[in-house]
Amino acid sequence: MYGDTRRNLHPLYVSPIGKGGVDLGIQNITRSVQRAGHSPMLRRLPHWANFAPFAAPLLLGPRWWQGFDIVQGRSRVAWALKRRGLPLVTTVHHLTTDPQLQPYSSPAQRLFYHTLEYLYDGLSIKRADGVVCVSRYTQQQTALVYGKLSTTVVYDGIDTDVFVPTADGGRSDHGLPTTNARIRLLFVGNRTRRKGFDLLPQIMDRLPLDHTLFYTESFQTVQAAPPHPRMVPIGTPDRAGLVAAYQSCDLLLFPTRVEGFGIVAAEAGACGRPVVTTDAGALPEVVDDGVTGYLCRRDDIDDYVEKITRLADDLQLRSAMGVAARAKIVAQFGYEQLALGLLDVYQQLLSTGA
Repeated sequence: MYGDTRRNLHPLYVSPIGKGGVDLGIQNITRSVQRAGHSPMLRRLPHWANFAPFAAPLLLGPRWWQGFDIVQGRSRVAWALKRRGLPLVTTVHHLTTDPQLQPYSSPAQRLFYHTLEYLYDGLSIKRADGVVCVSRYTQQQTALVYGKLSTTVVYDGIDTDVFVPTADGGRSDHGLPTTNARIRLLFVGNRTRRKGFDLLPQIMDRLPLDHTLFYTESFQTVQAAPPHPRMVPIGTPDRAGLVAAYQSCDLLLFPTRVEGFGIVAAEAGACGRPVVTTDAGALPEVVDDGVTGYLCRRDDIDDYVEKITRLADDLQLRSAMGVAARAKIVAQFGYEQLALGLLDVYQQLLSTGA
């Protein structure tokens, strides 16, 4: 327990079921505030409410807001939760209207992003009493796209008591399928261009035969075949399975194009694994280049291969970076920092009668 618990707060978190880091984000918020000694409630809405957030009040039921001190939702849905006398907070995880994302989106995605998504995010940012951004990068993009300057950065947080290294800090053997690989790379994310999945086969083509890349599969029910003979799918592991996968790899490879935070980089770091990722979005806030991992030029296959090889050939370097990564994540991106940041926002709103 941490923070000021003289008043037990009852925040309500509302989130349609999602597919990816946003879902993890709202779960981490709820757990962290509960661990801080408060009484949050998380209400999940069906997935289709992502596209029709105006239905949220009906789905929540009559007088859904009663008994709560504050209500919080991500920027796609929060605008529909505005009620007189109840402070409203919205969380901006990443903006799909981010100019850096557009080259990696399909025409259909861009149409949705620049019509309904732009409208929903804008309404939430305008109507909310408090706007929380999960990184300095997201804060800058919120100001750029929506002109909103009065926002607060509260970094996404992870449970550093769950995401931990092995007892000796070394590589485990129980969390990934058995292979003869000397170097085990891990990719965690969806099979999308934004996540850089299309770059993985090209990177693997350039790496030695004793390197194998394990990757999580997308949330779709029908999975495509592995796009490379040394790429091995591991399904969609639960939290315990994901921790085991991090502990069983040598490094995380995450050639994403842009991230509003980069939660998988934080998870891998907390498990004592160096991260090879992209010098883009919020990732330079999560990964210290040359200290906890490497930041590569976006879309530069040679750069990714060179940084992977540098780590693959130096166990001592991997170990040192893993130790540094764990220390950074614990110090900056744990549940305590997440809860204290949010509680400070709540207390300010409640004290001013927002």
